Amino acid sequence: MEYTNPAKFYWGNLTWVEIKEAIAQQRVILMPIGATEQHGRHLPLNTDNFIANHLCLHVAQKIPEEVLILPVVPFAFNQHHLDFPGTIAIKWQNILGYLIDVVESVAYHGFKRMIFVSGHGVNPPYMAVVANEVNTRFDALCVSFVWTALLGDISDIRESEFPGGMAHACELETSVFLYLDQERVRQEEIVKEMSFENSSWLWMDLVKPSPLHLGEMWWSSFSKTGVAGDATLATAEKGQALFERATENFIQLIREFRARELPIREDFH
Repeated sequence: MEYTNPAKFYWGNLTWVEIKEAIAQQRVILMPIGATEQHGRHLPLNTDNFIANHLCLHVAQKIPEEVLILPVVPFAFNQHHLDFPGTIAIKWQNILGYLIDVVESVAYHGFKRMIFVSGHGVNPPYMAVVANEVNTRFDALCVSFVWTALLGDISDIRESEFPGGMAHACELETSVFLYLDQERVRQEEIVKEMSFENSSWLWMDLVKPSPLHLGEMWWSSFSKTGVAGDATLATAEKGQALFERATENFIQLIREFRARELPIREDFH
């Protein structure tokens, strides 16, 4: 999933000399992290990669001198989707080792600010571990999140019920995909399926996740289409509003993070 536009905000487009210049500018490193997995009968397998990557690219087009985007990480821990053909699942320890190797290289070159942007809801525990490694081992700072954390209050846009209406291949993801790449949405296959058992303490929702982590269950045990939520309420207009809101908030985050002072450690032994 290489980015072929020659823009100088994409890591792979630069020479090593130009990387040195980006280090001197102390650009914020953006690492989009997705997954390759089923998203119902209507969305493609690379939905998580596509959304996370395009959000980073959209932001970079607006503030090209402030960020540098790494190639998207296209695979993740997601064996709970393996009952649906096409899913590529990576063991958790391999994901951790891979991500740590990447950030160690980035930090070695001298970059001090990194942001992990996930399109996949199961990535946060692994991103948090890697961010801790960055913050304690490499004299740098790292923040991580699922991109939906950038949305804030979307009660003016959302129509699906909470919790559960925006969980997977749902009103949210389908709307954004309709906005970004409508031709790849199989609109005749869009459905509502909300069979996951939500309760007062445990629920599934991308915008406001449950405070407790149940652990991933076999997806086929509660969804026969691969959908969790109400994709029938999705529109491209909603997708544009959601995507632009995330973009604006992301730019604000990047600028705040870039200005944040590095912590000075003091060993009291």
